[in-house]
Amino acid sequence: MTNAYTKDAMRDRFWVLSDKKAALNKELAPSRAKRDAIRDALREPLAEFKAAGRAVVAIERPRMGEIDTEMAVLARALGNKVGPRPS
Repeated sequence: MTNAYTKDAMRDRFWVLSDKKAALNKELAPSRAKRDAIRDALREPLAEFKAAGRAVVAIERPRMGEIDTEMAVLARALGNKVGPRPS
């Protein structure tokens, strides 16, 4: 029985695996290129989206926080019985 853990056997296995890895990378190249092209195409719109989100948060957070805090104080003072919205 041969020993799979001899240095020669391990070297041979290393190069077999290296060839398999190279073949896999070659197979994946078109998919990776497509993914990278899509990512590059989305980079600018994504940056605009994030900037728009930051602009919304910059306006919304302080003002909405003040409104929510005041509404909560009033609701607690009314025992959570604010009643129906007046017409």
